[in-house]
Amino acid sequence: MPSRSTEGVVPVNIVVRTRDRPLLLGRALDDVLGQSFADWRVTIVNDGGDRGAVERLVAERAAAFGGRVSILHNEGSSGMEAASNQGVRALESLFVAIHDDDDTWHPDFLATTVAWLDDNLDAAAVAVRTEIVWEQIQGQRVIERGREIFAPERRLATLFDLLRWNHCVPISTLYRRAAIVETGWFDESLLVVGDWEFNVRLAARAYIGFLPDVPLAFWHQRRNATGSLGNSVTAGRAAHADFDRLVRDRELRAYVRDNGLGLPMFVAKLVDDRADELRRQLTDTPVRRVARAVRDSFRRVLG
Repeated sequence: MPSRSTEGVVPVNIVVRTRDRPLLLGRALDDVLGQSFADWRVTIVNDGGDRGAVERLVAERAAAFGGRVSILHNEGSSGMEAASNQGVRALESLFVAIHDDDDTWHPDFLATTVAWLDDNLDAAAVAVRTEIVWEQIQGQRVIERGREIFAPERRLATLFDLLRWNHCVPISTLYRRAAIVETGWFDESLLVVGDWEFNVRLAARAYIGFLPDVPLAFWHQRRNATGSLGNSVTAGRAAHADFDRLVRDRELRAYVRDNGLGLPMFVAKLVDDRADELRRQLTDTPVRRVARAVRDSFRRVLG
């Protein structure tokens, strides 16, 4: 599929989800403007945040954007997945990137991923090696505290692995827009984990590529940050755990309706038995066995 624009269709729609984080949004907009691949449009979805701040940041960069940006303002927050759908629906494009306002890319992220999807027409999306950037906000300064490779053991994006957890986070992935439509959009009923749930549905029906070498995406996280500056995966840890379980329960009930309880009951007991076996093995170490033998000897000697 060619990356060149066709009439009414742009190559890449970059959907920027934002809400009341002007310091980080300014960095994200500069990050997009720094891409070596420039045939894109930005759709900013201001999900219930201050309008004036968003408008000001875009106006300050108007010359650089050259008309390649549009802003959608929501009166109140509709949620992350609704914001994603809103941004994707706003523009006909070949590819879609979800660029949250606090994350960044390597300058060659789009050039590399667009070229890869152009060369791999069977793939619905492609994800890249990602680096976590630990940072802290002090006033109007963003201070980097450290970095680490996210999921360094991963070299493929497979349904097998995505069933466990989401290692294709939004900033790391470029989607074919057609694949988003065909998969059924992002689930707007989910307050969190919607990106993971969508990736699972996508991987169940299509191939997701993965570029494992140089990190091309940077997932910024702020430990202990709360409010608008918090990350959903850290500040909303409990919600992530709850919605992860609710999604799995929903799919399990759908499976049982069609196939009965037999296999789930067998697997649940099998896993439980293996967990008990592992617990016994960890408890019954050589040191513990020796300690029990010594204790029993003393008991026999002492009568």
